[in-house]
Amino acid sequence: MKRLALVAAFAAAGSVAPVRAAEPGAIVVFAAASLREAFDAAAPAFTKKTGVGVSFSYGGSDTLVTQLKQGAPGDVFASANEAQMKVAVDGGLLTTSPRPFARNRLVVVVPKDNPAKISALADLAKPGVRVVLAASNVPVGDYARTAFRRLNGQPGFPADFGGFVERNVVSNELDVKAVATKVSLGEGDAGVVYATDATAPALAGRVRIIAFPPGTSPEAVYPIAALKSSSNPAGARAFVDFMLSPAGQAFLRARGFVSP
Repeated sequence: MKRLALVAAFAAAGSVAPVRAAEPGAIVVFAAASLREAFDAAAPAFTKKTGVGVSFSYGGSDTLVTQLKQGAPGDVFASANEAQMKVAVDGGLLTTSPRPFARNRLVVVVPKDNPAKISALADLAKPGVRVVLAASNVPVGDYARTAFRRLNGQPGFPADFGGFVERNVVSNELDVKAVATKVSLGEGDAGVVYATDATAPALAGRVRIIAFPPGTSPEAVYPIAALKSSSNPAGARAFVDFMLSPAGQAFLRARGFVSP
């Protein structure tokens, strides 16, 4: 119960939405928000196979690793990029080397009624377009800004396309789910999310998708590792192994992730 209270306190401070299992031996996985649907679907199969209960604390990878550095108790960390996992490595938080277990890609989403009449990626630079991004320290926000800079001066794009888009940003969100929600509610004219978020049941049918030109969008690589703070090291390793196994990979592929 003490461990449960500690995580709840860290979550309240960091705007993370944890769900903690209280049964003895259960593990908690700190996971990037974009993994929610895949991990929630995989959890019962993992528990059936191993007998280990699992619950999740989802959020922006930067927020999660900050909480872990501050002492939040957890068993596994699954990041949406390698940069935040490196923070965990440099902070001495891990017991095993990180292993890539999934890949993802970026897309632009606009509300279904598309009030700004956005028909192409270049339209994001037009004055008055309300762009919603994750903050630059959140993996999807960093990926988005990198993609926009790569388009600077490309055919059909202005020389400072990335700068024009940045000036149109009206909100910097804590994680990708918040971006998706704001756009789907019409609180922004466009946003950048992962392809897996754009096709999630909560969003599908409420937005339109615009693809990035080939080669301009960074590929999102997701690493996973067991944490030193784990109260069940064997269970933590079992979860990492499960998500890397064909059974775990099937849940990720079902949500649109690509195997590493």
